[in-house]
Amino acid sequence: MEPEAIAPLRGERVLTDRIYQSIKAAIVTLDLPPGTPLVERNLAKRFEVSKSPVRDALQRLAGEGLVAQVPHRGMFVQSFDAQLVDELYELRVALEELAIRLATPHMTPETIAEGLTHLQRAAEAISAGDRAAVSRANQAFHALFSRCSRNRPLHAALCGLQDRVRVIRMLGWTLGAPMEQEHCEHEAILDAVARGDSETASRLMRDHIDGFRKAYSRAAGSTGQTPISKDLSGHRQGGKFQSANI
Repeated sequence: MEPEAIAPLRGERVLTDRIYQSIKAAIVTLDLPPGTPLVERNLAKRFEVSKSPVRDALQRLAGEGLVAQVPHRGMFVQSFDAQLVDELYELRVALEELAIRLATPHMTPETIAEGLTHLQRAAEAISAGDRAAVSRANQAFHALFSRCSRNRPLHAALCGLQDRVRVIRMLGWTLGAPMEQEHCEHEAILDAVARGDSETASRLMRDHIDGFRKAYSRAAGSTGQTPISKDLSGHRQGGKFQSANI
């Protein structure tokens, strides 16, 4: 993104889609952390537009589960407590396990090479400490199998989860979840797929996703609160976004 997470759209025809993409990018990178109020008037001022396209963009994001609408209080960036993460990951693990089982027989040298490219990009981003780039590479890695499953409804269902998974993944890393361990698990998954071993690939995928879910739940504890590190609880220190009330 540009120097500010939310910046005016100067010199271009302003579309709801542009505002939607800008806000979504800020949410999935935690530049707009969970629980952040999203005030139409303030957003319209930042984007230098009327409130109407902002309202439409927020409604679209609410439909995708990235924004929560609280009666009599307004719109907020969706929070992900332990219960919601459990529910989303129960669904995700079932879908991804099926996707990789279906995809393995259809994988080709070209798609295996694509998977290796995603792993290489993730490794480089881990070395650079670029969490957003790691998240993008990991998302592409997982999407490869749903795409190769040749099951369009399954692929569509997983695409519908991917942005919420990105937020949860980024939150998990703020808790200290080791990106290196996840990367090693991805390597093992791709190795099983390359061997044509769909049973092992499916088991490794389930263990990979369920392991993260359990770690997140432990970190959230019994309070039911979204586990956000202190630098995200009100103001993002040294980052692009420094407002608790957009």
